[in-house]
Amino acid sequence: MLYTPENEHFGIVPVEAMHMGCAVIACNSGGPLESVDDGKTGFLVAPDHELWGQKIIQILGASRDKQEEMRMNAKKRVKMMFTKEVFAEQLDDILQTM
Repeated sequence: MLYTPENEHFGIVPVEAMHMGCAVIACNSGGPLESVDDGKTGFLVAPDHELWGQKIIQILGASRDKQEEMRMNAKKRVKMMFTKEVFAEQLDDILQTM
């Protein structure tokens, strides 16, 4: 999935795509810096069309095993960082320190 906005505050679209097992190529700014694990769940790239093209070719040219690994990493990252259970635990931790 290509996510082109720069400096997006969070960007739920990359998280939703990763939940569905899609590798994400996103601008290396804003929310994707937290959601996309560069090289593992997709790529974080400067807003330059040549760099984006290189990453698209890299993903499409990768072995099926490497593509599947990236898809699985994406799903795992969402479960590890962005589920309601994870958010509840983080909120509970914050409230306990107050």
